[in-house]
Amino acid sequence: MTVRWKAGRYLIGAVQGTLVHLVALEEGGQDALVVVSVLVCAADFAVLEGDGTPQEPEAEPDWAVLNRLAEHHLKQMRDWEEHVREVLTGRPVGSQGAFVPRPGYDPATTTRTERYALKATELKAVGLRGSVATVQRKCLAYEKQGLLGLVDERWLRTTAPYGRVDERVVEVIRQQDKAQDGLSVGTLSRLRTQVRTALRHAYPNEYKELMPARSTFYDLLKRLGISHASAAPAGRDKQGPEPPYQPVMVSLLGERVQIDSTGLDVVARGDDGRPVSLELTYAIDTLSRTIPAGIVVPKRPGRKKGPGSRRRGGRGTRSLDAALLLAQALAPLPARPGWSPQALAENSDLPYEQMAAGDPRMAGAAARPVVRPKTVVVDNARIFKAQHFKDACSMLNIGVEPARERTAEDKAIIERTNHSIKNGFSQFVAGYTGDSLATRGKRVGQERLWPINRVQEMWHEWVATHWQQHPHEGLRSPFLPGLVLTPNQMYAAAVATEGAVPRPATPDENRKLLLNVKRIVTREGIRIDNRTYISHRISEFKNRHTGIKGQGRHWSVYYNPYTPGRVWLYDHTAEKDPARSPWVPFDFKYQHLINDAWTQYLWERAADIVADRCGREGGEEEITRAVDELLDRARKGPSPKDTPAVRDAVPVAAFVPQPVDIAETPFNPYAGIAPADPARVPAAPSLNVPARDLFPGQRTVPAPVEPDPVDPDDALPPAADGPPRRRRPGPAKTPRLDGAAGDIFRNLAAEPPSRAGEDPSSASPIPQET
Repeated sequence: MTVRWKAGRYLIGAVQGTLVHLVALEEGGQDALVVVSVLVCAADFAVLEGDGTPQEPEAEPDWAVLNRLAEHHLKQMRDWEEHVREVLTGRPVGSQGAFVPRPGYDPATTTRTERYALKATELKAVGLRGSVATVQRKCLAYEKQGLLGLVDERWLRTTAPYGRVDERVVEVIRQQDKAQDGLSVGTLSRLRTQVRTALRHAYPNEYKELMPARSTFYDLLKRLGISHASAAPAGRDKQGPEPPYQPVMVSLLGERVQIDSTGLDVVARGDDGRPVSLELTYAIDTLSRTIPAGIVVPKRPGRKKGPGSRRRGGRGTRSLDAALLLAQALAPLPARPGWSPQALAENSDLPYEQMAAGDPRMAGAAARPVVRPKTVVVDNARIFKAQHFKDACSMLNIGVEPARERTAEDKAIIERTNHSIKNGFSQFVAGYTGDSLATRGKRVGQERLWPINRVQEMWHEWVATHWQQHPHEGLRSPFLPGLVLTPNQMYAAAVATEGAVPRPATPDENRKLLLNVKRIVTREGIRIDNRTYISHRISEFKNRHTGIKGQGRHWSVYYNPYTPGRVWLYDHTAEKDPARSPWVPFDFKYQHLINDAWTQYLWERAADIVADRCGREGGEEEITRAVDELLDRARKGPSPKDTPAVRDAVPVAAFVPQPVDIAETPFNPYAGIAPADPARVPAAPSLNVPARDLFPGQRTVPAPVEPDPVDPDDALPPAADGPPRRRRPGPAKTPRLDGAAGDIFRNLAAEPPSRAGEDPSSASPIPQET
């Protein structure tokens, strides 16, 4: 045949395996040897007719239709095929091999119309329905479509899932059924009354046509799975998929990463020395079951005051923690001192050499691989609905897929992992409380509690040593179904298939993951939560307009509540200037009064202490000193009056769940200043006072000046009424700062000389200037 390929006409000369030999039919063309898949997938490929026009491609028959037919329909279709073939070819029904046509069916001696009539007569004699028109229609369809032409279209008809009821009625029934959650269980007649009322209000003109009859309504409820027992039980999920649940199939690392928060059922020691419950927020990769990130945070105590009030306390994870979780997933986990050698990536089943070649950060990392999420599946918690978390995912090019409300099947993997973590990790940690009061031990309050930082490190170590290297039943090789893999082995197999390209977050991106507030820069600095932040560049932004419509003088300021000692002002005007950085650091004004790391939580606690002590809201300096007192108390440890759980605990620093890489070049105040040349430094000017009198508190009583001997020639003539007068001595020579600096200051520190013949111990104290 003749084909068109790459705007040329070729003749298929030969086909050898997967290769096609093309002979050029145009002048100047060249013969070609092409792979079949390359030839037929070309954009302009076509099979040409004799006149050069492209042939229309033949439609492939849809043989899947046969799978939708019942067994008796398939048998009826095969029987019709035998009769149709006898009419068209003369082969008797049931014959094999060579055949002799029966009388009346020989195509050489009879017409097709005669054979149609004869076949219709035979079918009627054996009790089958088949008129002459039916036999003709079957034969023509068989010639055109083959076996599929004998399929009766009535066999493929399907009824509507809800009968002839309008879909709007079905939607109203679902809404009214969902609205009964939390109510006492009622009868289905109550639901029918509510649906009738809702339809009357929603569609007043079409109500009579839409409202189904009584029997039709109850039949529809059965199809929807709404029964008397499930009409309105509290806590039932009616939006979940019907069993069995089929998970979404994935084939790439990070294609779908599920994120969830769960209580660890562990009590630890907080920053203030008090016991606090812990909450874990982590991510798990669907393909490899790898846990690339996890943050342990303390729960906030408190509960709802009334049915209409907001809950104060409870969950401790915030949108910032969820954003920092994404930054943790993109970075390797550094191994801590004291960890087992099996917790290192170089001693695990991970492709360490390949990973280290592409990402130098893997040197000394733990056996927990890096997973770059492409889509995260989250529930409907507030932290995942926050705009801060959405902006962080958008910046990192990560899609967010929320699960349906109260539908655990949408993220079944992480829901099952919550149970595994509590069984494999939590119950082995001191301070384990169980999942309810009935399972809580009596000696939990007497156990030695771990600090939150220590629990966080133990969690990371458990993930690297146990979870990532423990076989999981859900990880099996398609080539060896009997082989159960570990998450690290599954990760290595995926890397061998698709490769691994690191995606480290830059310091600029990490800063944008922090909390963002809008603030005006005044001459005092930036105010955030009763704290003032100052910088040597205040004058550049003091009362300055941002240039953005609607923002006025409010600049974007990013800060981390876990390390609030420094904030960053983002100067958008310097984005395109390579000589300037858009990030301007501002430091806390009274940071020098705090000797340890501190957090926003400690600041709030100190503010409460100052308010209780003074009866008013304290100033930032008072709160700063109160923060330092709390940290000092933590350094000294608990008092003997504390409970054994608190008294035996080891004091720790403030809890920081996830540090991020926001390092920057320190400011150099001497940048741009030429170094001093000692040869060109001028000498210090002369002073009109002794060098030892320059410093307060170091002055000494001057020694008595002995009278100079009087020269007879310099004596003045005696006065008329007294002794002869003497000439006044000239001004004393002014001392100079000559000599080594060490000698000058050493003389200043020396004891002043005492008068001759005077007891130094009896000398009167020398007054010092203030």
